[in-house]
Amino acid sequence: MQDRERWNQKYLSGFSGEKEPSEIVKNFYHLAKAGRALDIAAGLGRNSLFLAEKGFVVDAVDVSDVAIEKLKTLHPNINPIHQDLKIYRPEKDKYDLIININFLERILFPYIKEALKKDGVLIFETFLEGSPSKNSDFLLRKNELLHSFLSLEIVYYQEKEVITCKNEKAYKAYLVAIKRC
Repeated sequence: MQDRERWNQKYLSGFSGEKEPSEIVKNFYHLAKAGRALDIAAGLGRNSLFLAEKGFVVDAVDVSDVAIEKLKTLHPNINPIHQDLKIYRPEKDKYDLIININFLERILFPYIKEALKKDGVLIFETFLEGSPSKNSDFLLRKNELLHSFLSLEIVYYQEKEVITCKNEKAYKAYLVAIKRC
């Protein structure tokens, strides 16, 4: 499993990523009922911890066993799930909130929609073409994220230039949507 090994190595070598929860999560989590949340590609848990502290019970899914071990110690409301996100399928109608930050696996899009409860909120942030990446499969095309979730009620959408933690210029798409039916 190449992804697992790559991320395990990264975490074991001292990579800690960003410490603070994503701004879009901080700004929009309140739109969801404080119930069940899913953090896709949770990493070391910065967003999972934030949501758990806000009263959510969080299923934090990640491919890295190193990350999963760390997640086990963060908060009692975090349920770490070690899973390859290429094959992971969240349970239908289970989540009040789903977040997907700095990760892209297009095959998950229909399952994300199905996993949201009625009035469930999706918060999505990831990189666009033109961003530094060794693999363009992990970069969205312009407006792709918006078009992929048009069946939901779009509350917020933006594409913009950002500076990464490595001080590189990148482009990101941000989406907040609600499942109304």
